[in-house]
Amino acid sequence: MKPTTVLLLSFACLATACVQIDGGAVEISWVIRSEAGNAITDCGCADPEIAQVRLLLQGVDAAGNPIPGTAPCAGQAQCDFPCARQTGSTAFNMPETHGGDRYRVSLEAVGTDGVSLTPLQVQAPAPILRDVVRGQPTEVASMELVAGCATECLMNSSGVCSRP
Repeated sequence: MKPTTVLLLSFACLATACVQIDGGAVEISWVIRSEAGNAITDCGCADPEIAQVRLLLQGVDAAGNPIPGTAPCAGQAQCDFPCARQTGSTAFNMPETHGGDRYRVSLEAVGTDGVSLTPLQVQAPAPILRDVVRGQPTEVASMELVAGCATECLMNSSGVCSRP
């Protein structure tokens, strides 16, 4: 192969693998458990059924007060993830934090009708605080959502709520 061909192919490979970086990314994972602490491995077995999990980010100052206009996931489809994936990551476009400012990170469950489920239906953990750094992923430890086990699903001998 000619050196110019190798150079052109190398450039093409690099160009298609690049990720646009306009901020940091946030990576989250979750599990679903019943009120008794048993695993719910099928999002359709949660009562009510969970279709998506939504990442919520709210900028807060050093005292923990919300900073107006700093909710980069509000209304953004990139922050809604299929429940069954049990993980999700935003693009590298979350504005970075500075000084004592941080993001309050939390999750909410979304039903099959696209409406957020209330804390009485599906419980989410308390928000945690994280910094976001430009060009770096911010990893959040796995969060636990708590829901009922749907009547059409059963607790198997291992204590897992699943379809028969």
